[in-house]
Formats: sequence, C-alpha cells, structure tokens
Amino acid sequence: MTYPIIQREMTVHLNNGNWYARPLEDADILGPVDYGWHRYNLYPDSFTFGEGLLAGSSIPGSRRLVVSAWSPQWDGFYVSSLGGAAYVFHGVGVNYIALRNRAETPSVLLLNHKNGEIQCRIEPVDVDSLWVGYADPDGERLTGFFALQQALFDRYASEYQTDKVRIMAVGPAARHTREGAIGSSPVRKGALTAVTDWAGRGGLGSRLLQYHNIAAIVFGGEWEDPDLRDSSEIDAYFIEHFGKKTIQTDLAATEKYRYVPQFDTGGTFGVNMRELNERILSFNYTSIYADEDSRLRQHKNFILDHYLAQFNEETIKPRKFQHCGEPCAVVCKKLNGRYKKDYEPYHALGPQCGVFDQRAAEQLNDFVEGMGYDAIEAGCTLAWILELISQGLIPPEDFGFPARQELRFDYTDDPQKFDVVADSARNAEYAIQVTAQVLTDPRCAIFRQGIRAAAAALDKKYKIRSRDRAVYLAHGENGYMTPNQYWVPGMFSPMPMMGKYFVYYGVDFLDPYTLGRKNVERMTYELFNENSGICRFHRKWSELITDEILTAHYDLKVDYKAHQFELAKDINHREGPKVAMWESERVVDLILGYLEQWERVGLKNPALDEWLARFRADKFTAAQAYWREVRRGIEAAFADGPAAIPEQLTPGQQAGNKPT
Repeated sequence: MTYPIIQREMTVHLNNGNWYARPLEDADILGPVDYGWHRYNLYPDSFTFGEGLLAGSSIPGSRRLVVSAWSPQWDGFYVSSLGGAAYVFHGVGVNYIALRNRAETPSVLLLNHKNGEIQCRIEPVDVDSLWVGYADPDGERLTGFFALQQALFDRYASEYQTDKVRIMAVGPAARHTREGAIGSSPVRKGALTAVTDWAGRGGLGSRLLQYHNIAAIVFGGEWEDPDLRDSSEIDAYFIEHFGKKTIQTDLAATEKYRYVPQFDTGGTFGVNMRELNERILSFNYTSIYADEDSRLRQHKNFILDHYLAQFNEETIKPRKFQHCGEPCAVVCKKLNGRYKKDYEPYHALGPQCGVFDQRAAEQLNDFVEGMGYDAIEAGCTLAWILELISQGLIPPEDFGFPARQELRFDYTDDPQKFDVVADSARNAEYAIQVTAQVLTDPRCAIFRQGIRAAAAALDKKYKIRSRDRAVYLAHGENGYMTPNQYWVPGMFSPMPMMGKYFVYYGVDFLDPYTLGRKNVERMTYELFNENSGICRFHRKWSELITDEILTAHYDLKVDYKAHQFELAKDINHREGPKVAMWESERVVDLILGYLEQWERVGLKNPALDEWLARFRADKFTAAQAYWREVRRGIEAAFADGPAAIPEQLTPGQQAGNKPT
C-alpha cells in the first residue's frame, strides 16, 4: 500500500513568539538533515530539529531526533541527534521545527498538541539559579543540566499525558564555551530516568543558548499517526531481504550493542574496551609513543583486569540494560545506578585523562555531563591540559588549578607505578577542578574558546609548543573538533563534517586516496540513518532496506542512495574548502603510528612501504601529502557521482540469491 508523503514544518520566531505550522511542499526534503540543510541555506540563523519519515512506524531504532544548525565549534553546518526523542516528538504533529531570531531573556520553548491543536509558547527561565542546585523528588541535590531538566519537568510535566513528554536542555557549558551539548532523558512511570542521551558533538547547545537564548525545549503531545502502524507490511520487507521478521533481524544485527555471549560483555563500552589491545589511547594519546608490548600490558593491567572487569561485574552480569526512550529490544544503554556507560565518554574521560577505575570515571563523567559539555570534547581537552601541567609547561597557579603534585599523569603500564584506584581518583578529581575553574574563573577565559584557540594563546604567552600535544581537527579560521576515540586515519580525515561517523573508520590499511573515496561512501550510507532518524546501531539492516521501505510505502520517485549522495556533495561543496591541514605534531604521529602497526604485523603492500619511507624521511611534509591525497580521493568520489558508490548487499544477495 502506498501513501502520499504529507510533511509539516513549524517555524517559531523567538523574538516575538509568533509561529506557524504548514505543509512542507518541497519534494526534495525527505528527512531532518535535508530540512536543516535547506533552512541553513535559506536562513543561516535557523536552528532546526525533526524526525525521520519512519518515526511513526514500529521499526526499532527509527526515532532519533535530529538537530542541525551552524556550529560555533566546527565553524560550519553541523548535525547531531538524540536517541529515542522522536518517539515523543512525533506527538507534536509536525515533522520539523525551525527556530529563528532570539528570545529576549533565557527561556524555555514549550510545544504540545492538545485537543486537536498545536500549542506553542515561550516562557523565561532563571537558568543560573537552577544550574546552581535543585533537589530531585528523592531530595538529592542536582546541578547544571540535570537540575534544569528536573526543575522544568516538575514545572511542566502535568501539561502533558503521562510519559508523553520529553525535555531537551543545556548546562553552563552552553553559556560559557563553544562546546555545550543538548541533553535529554526519557520519562518512564512519571519520572525522569538515568538514561540521558546527548546531541553532544558540534556545540549545538552553545548555539541554542548563546544565539537563540533558549535553554530548554519541552515537547510532547496527543497527535496520533495511523501511517506505518501495520507491522505485517514492515515485516514483509525484512522477510524478503533477510528471511526473518523485523525484531528477529534487528536482534541479530545489533548483538554488539546488547550482549555478545562469546565475549561475555556488551554495549559500546564492553566490546570496544575489550578490543582495544595495542590500539589503546591513553594519557592524552602519549600511549602511541610506547612500544606495542607496553600498550598490550597497559590494556591488560588497567583495562581488562580492572576497568572492564568492573563494568562486566556491575552492569553486564546483572543485566542492567535499558533503551533510549523508544521501544527497542537492543537495550544498548548500560547502567550502574544512575551512571550510563558508553565507550567514547568513558574513554575520553577515562584512559585519556589517566582514569582507569569506574568510581573515578563515574564522578568525572557525571560532573562534565552535568555542566553540559560534549564529553568527548571535554575529555580530550582536559587530557591535553593535564599533560601540559604534568610536564611543567604551564603553571597551574596562573589559572587557579590545583598544584602539579596532585596529578599522576605519566604514561605507564606498571600497576606498581600507577595505583589504578587511588591515582585514577586523583586524576579525576583534578580534572573536575579544572572543569569547574574553566567555567567560572576569568583567568581561564582562553580555554573557553576551545583547544585550538587555547593552544595558540598558550604558545604565545609561554613560548611553548602546546599545539603539538593537542589532538584536534581544524575547520575554517577558528573551528575545531577533537576526534572520535579510534586510532585510525579515517577519524582524522579532511571531511566536511567531522566528529561523527561520516568517515571510514575500519582498522584495515587503505592508501589515502582510497580512504578518501571510502569516506564519501560511508557518509552517503550514514545519511541513510541520520537523514531517516534511524540509530546507526541498526545500520546492518537500515543501510540495506531503508530506501526500499520508504520508496515502496510512499511511492517515492527517487533514487534514495543518489539523494543522500547529493546531500553529502552539497555539504562538501560548501564546507569542504574550509577543512584545514593538520596543525599538531601529535596528529602526524598518530598517522605514522597507525602505518607502523601494519608494518609490525608484516603487511606486504607497496603503498604502505612508500608512505612509511616518506614519513620517516620528513614526517611533516609526508603528512601534508597524505592529507592532500585523502582530500583528492574525497573530491574525486564526489565528482564521479552516485554511481561510484557501491550498492549495499544483503547476506542473501552476497551469496548470489535472495533468502526465501
């Protein structure tokens, strides 16, 4: 059965409260990234968020809420998303919302659908007093983002049906830095849960508060959508391609994120921490300078035998799993009490900061998230600051930081030299105090501009080379992004939107030109998810059949893959020229170290031999050439058009036939 696509957009003018909702007539807009990019080009001041076309369906993982705007951190268009939030947003009765202009005072935007009508209003909120402290229903004192979210829930939840409400809010980092995240916790049984999800990368929380003066958005509603509720229709697509119904296929495709029996662990933290081995990144990436045996010892002594062992005992064995707010059998959220354990936050604010103990990591992650930071960005920046202090390159007293002696931040793999509990706690507490100082002390103003600007300022003031110890990607004159926590060159690629997974991040060796082309392929298919509001944890099936479900159900006359390719190409055309060459020696050393790992395992590849020789002759010149080759591959792939992107094949198609 086919249905016409009827999409609705809502525009809110924050300066006067005027708003309107209307049908969206642009047939080229098939998802929230399309919509955000369209509005960004029409009105660069727009801040948009919305759902995918499958948000009203029974398909698990199809209800991410996608946010897009100009990023004050990346200095360009950026996209981030929140797990499960579109499950509630769908009740508002619109697909997309665009915010324009600026509220007069810090405010909360309230969206509802009651009695057959959309409701919208703006109310002021005293964020500063709430960030300082607010008690939850159990009397526990909350601060920052968590306090604001709880206060607004207590104030407004009664306006919505039970559990059909969700709040997006920011913390102090959104006011004082470029790295403010947007957080949101699902509501169950009339209360906020501990499963906080984040639209973290890109500093869009800072954009929302600093530019639009919106500290939170409360949304929900009673609108009911009869479309795509027929589970038999959905199951038919999955049975045709995979030979199993929807839920059975999804469970098989998402094992890593739920529980992997042969590893006796699960989730991003469990699987990735187990698999780090010699690719461990710790103590602000200084682990890359240790020999492979040392890194393996550190992985065993500090991760496998302690950090991961704690997680498995406290979270995996008792099956403390939950989902992000939409019905989903993957239950990828791994909890220990109120602490949610994901790999990248607990890596950047873990081993990178010299923290290898769950109690210490919980305290550090909780504080950083409470302040409303992107945890990855904060972790990499804190690790860099801790190294500068531990090496005596900057005087901590100049910024009100604790004394240098309170740190244990020298790389080691020896438990006799690093007490995994006590020294982790010491480093975590130091990092918490640095975070607090950066947000409150005028002496720390340079750090509020981010790692790239801070490095330039420190080098000028102290006549040092702090920039060469900082790991980040540069975009435009001031933009920056610390990379995702994988030691692979894809995460350092000159793509138009970094800090996400719009790159190829496999560990296998590719020459840089091929890597550039592969990055374009991955961005195209990642947009199958992002532009459809689908969680990428479900990508093993979503990249294969999302296009067929949408084109068949809505009778779309469009090549879905070509559509995503052209969107990626348009973004690259505008943002790609702003991608800057690597500025840090440590990034160059990360690329060289990656190449040397393949040499050590005995890979025989002429391209590998050539690049190793070039790096060893002059690593800086070689790094520039490598970067240009990746960029050349990117541009060539975009120039070749969507036909150059290979089709994704189901297991049955790979074997030469379709399953029956």
